Amino acid sequence: MPRLSHPHDAAPISVILATGTGWYQQTLPEALARAGMLRRLFRFGINLEMFDPDVSGSLNLVRRFRVYHSANRVLWGVWTRLPGTGRTKLPIVATSWLADRLVAGNLPPCSIFHSWTAVSLASLRVAKHRNSVTLIENPMLHPQHWQREVLAECNRAHIRPRNCDTILPVSIIKRREREFQMCDKIIVPSEVARRSFEELGYGSKTVVVWPGVDHQFFQPPRAKEEPSVFRVCYVGRVEMAKGIVYLLEAWKRLRLPRAELVLAGQIRPEVESVVRDCSSYNVRLAGQLSPAEVAACYRESNLFVFPSVSEGLALVLLEAMACGLPVVATTTSGAQDCVTEGKEGSIVPPRNIEALADAILWAYNHPNELVAMGEAARQKVESQFTLEHYVERQMAMYRSLARAPQAGIA
Repeated sequence: MPRLSHPHDAAPISVILATGTGWYQQTLPEALARAGMLRRLFRFGINLEMFDPDVSGSLNLVRRFRVYHSANRVLWGVWTRLPGTGRTKLPIVATSWLADRLVAGNLPPCSIFHSWTAVSLASLRVAKHRNSVTLIENPMLHPQHWQREVLAECNRAHIRPRNCDTILPVSIIKRREREFQMCDKIIVPSEVARRSFEELGYGSKTVVVWPGVDHQFFQPPRAKEEPSVFRVCYVGRVEMAKGIVYLLEAWKRLRLPRAELVLAGQIRPEVESVVRDCSSYNVRLAGQLSPAEVAACYRESNLFVFPSVSEGLALVLLEAMACGLPVVATTTSGAQDCVTEGKEGSIVPPRNIEALADAILWAYNHPNELVAMGEAARQKVESQFTLEHYVERQMAMYRSLARAPQAGIA
């Protein structure tokens, strides 16, 4: 494999990105374009769009793949109306394949191809044929670990796996495995995610790149007013894999006076029966919120709790911390990469209702210490987890690959 160029060399690094629509993922291509390092951008979402940079470093939309948008609408529209298929993921399998083929057919030569897991098998083959260094980004634990934990939750709750929205299709897991085998490097967001890959033999090619959040958008309130109640908030999908059942059980046991638990996010069908009967325990279901409403929810709360049993590094942790909230999170949430026990919050074992309840109770009984923890949480984000930090880390990785000898990349 030919050596890639360092920015000080004659030939610059050229990067093709194929990413999702997360905020931190939108920042990187813009920075690469300004630095003259971006060759092309593919952005996945409801649409699949292709952008090229111009001489000024701006991104220009050069193509929107209408076939992808139409396929998404038709497949999901038809599939959800078929009897007995409501929660299986055939449309995801089909649209992932289609997106991959469309990217592969529009892939120019580049130094580095950096793409997203499950939508990159054909495009990886093209990039490797052209001697590009290939990176696959995986935002969660290894899919086999993810599947194992979700199935364990289904078993505990006596839920049939086919009735659980978060079960991954087997074909998607196999597709991801082939991508991991083929690529040169696997990018993950945390040490817990890296270890899940290491256990399956990918330790030498897995690299941790911490994400970042918009700390200008997610800010503490200018004048902190104590809520009339002690408010604990959770933001994210309300589903089995997020440990919601354990959080609700811990909250019921505590029965704290003048306290409220807010659950913000889409309620998945497998937990509807669990959350339906929680209003008598001062649990408020806020539903899906806009980004501005999410930020307001953080600012109006005293504590953020994230009890996930399977996570890469939850961005909501960083968002809450940026808003000056101390956090209680599990060892399987990625929290150990951004939270120091006793400084920005508490880290507890997953599925441990007693430990979760104890951490919430301590926060309830120590309001002054909680304020100091919130300030430390904000400082941690400002010092290590802004969008600018993420861009610096990712660009440093590209440059390290450019300097690496052939044997160090393969």
